[in-house]
Amino acid sequence: MATSIALALTTAAFTACGGGSGDGSSPTFEPVTTVAGAADTPSPAPSEVYATTNQAAVVATGGDTSTASSTTTGTPATSASTSATDTTAAAPATTGADTTRGTSSAGSDTVVAGAAQAQPLVTHVASELITPRPAGNTGKGFYVAGSKLYDPNGQEFRIRGVNRNHWDSYGTPTGLPLSGANTERVVLSFAKPTSYNWNIVSSQMLANKIVPIPGNWTATCKADPASLTAIVDTWVAQASTWTQLNATGLINIANEWGPANSTVWRDNYITAIARMRAAGYSGTLVVDSGGCGQDAQDIVKYGAAVLASDPQKNILFDVHVYGSFHYPATASWMQDYATAMAQLKASGLPLILGEFGPGRNVGPSPTMVTPEKVIADAEANGWGWMPWSWDDNNLANCSSDDNGFSMTLKCGTYNSDADLTTFGKTVVPILKSMAVKATNFN
Repeated sequence: MATSIALALTTAAFTACGGGSGDGSSPTFEPVTTVAGAADTPSPAPSEVYATTNQAAVVATGGDTSTASSTTTGTPATSASTSATDTTAAAPATTGADTTRGTSSAGSDTVVAGAAQAQPLVTHVASELITPRPAGNTGKGFYVAGSKLYDPNGQEFRIRGVNRNHWDSYGTPTGLPLSGANTERVVLSFAKPTSYNWNIVSSQMLANKIVPIPGNWTATCKADPASLTAIVDTWVAQASTWTQLNATGLINIANEWGPANSTVWRDNYITAIARMRAAGYSGTLVVDSGGCGQDAQDIVKYGAAVLASDPQKNILFDVHVYGSFHYPATASWMQDYATAMAQLKASGLPLILGEFGPGRNVGPSPTMVTPEKVIADAEANGWGWMPWSWDDNNLANCSSDDNGFSMTLKCGTYNSDADLTTFGKTVVPILKSMAVKATNFN
């Protein structure tokens, strides 16, 4: 899902939004509430999402968008995510420069044929290696303890995966498992039948031993409580389907919903989580920060209260690294990347950097924070990470080049290095070398 900016501004609010397959129309987003007291007014930053990633349009039409043309109103930021059971994996070397790494043409994982069980058999592990669930957690699947995420066997699971924009892509189902990603955060159209969406998760992710994180993009960059309530209404109505992931996946409640640095974000997520739990969702719930996913202060100031409110104590917080982050910040409207990462680390909360792009000042919400830097910092802090995205497109006919946020050149198709953008050639080798499958898939 693509992200967008909402920074502390007095006179302007940045709006950008998460991706999703789209119909080619230009998206319209409501302004995001900003933090009061910021002194400087930046140059306006356009929306980060291409017209082809307008999830709202897809929800309205229920259409297939793999061949839609994508004239920019903004480019979606990508994010890479990975996970591993070992906690001492070496972080990739990083510099301020955006270097490109070569890739191996052979994928580390093979596609597993057949539909997966909703709750595969959990394997046994040595009891001395198991991290116990926190008090009050009655679930059977993934859970958080301290600042870490654990798989159903009690083994640390480091998300090292990717975001997937086009659920309707012909290329993604076979190409993505070859990337080595152990987790897939996927945009779904809830205008589609529930069975259609569940088949994507079960046959394309669980069957390939990839941890699914389905999400709802319909309130991207919105700040009104009603839009979050409507999303939770959908999750509650479809609980009989999605609670099948209680033991095998995570649920991203709402992509990039909420105002920045706000008790409105806190209070409405407390309500949303309570409703999700009452509907039977006992697994890990992923909660994006406000400010189009980029505001660190929502989590730094209010994340502990949100986690404490959850009877399952099972919330994973998600921050997206796009154009609001600067390294270093030179104006008060900017978030200083290093400062924000230090504050998030000091919070002690479980966290992923759930979206980030290719750096290189690419796109209408540009940043010079490179993917290598984001991944290295996530690894150093013990966080998961996910680039945006495997298959976003900035050109017509679901195609991409190095000016966008896609890791692949043609809608998720991947067989060799020749199918990857510079961004993909940077991230895929890291995924192949570092991502470890959840032990419940063994």
